[in-house]
Amino acid sequence: MKLDKILNIDTSELHRIDIGDEAKDITLYEMSRWVALIRGIEVIDKKAHQLKINLDNDKSWVKPLALQKYIDEETPGTIADIKNLLNSNDS
Repeated sequence: MKLDKILNIDTSELHRIDIGDEAKDITLYEMSRWVALIRGIEVIDKKAHQLKINLDNDKSWVKPLALQKYIDEETPGTIADIKNLLNSNDS
């Protein structure tokens, strides 16, 4: 899927992020995928806590295809969120 065509957003636009002592340039698309992954893991953690499931001991929660689908579905909205955040920081 060509997100840049659908959303009219330049997903190849590079941004510098700091990771510890290192700085790295990543695209808006890459950044949104990482954020969507982190959000997905937070959703899993919250639900496991509600159900009193110890994620360290119980590995049945690991569903890579479901997590991939979540990331795919969240990426367009996350791109828009990040773009808005970057634009508000520039103001």
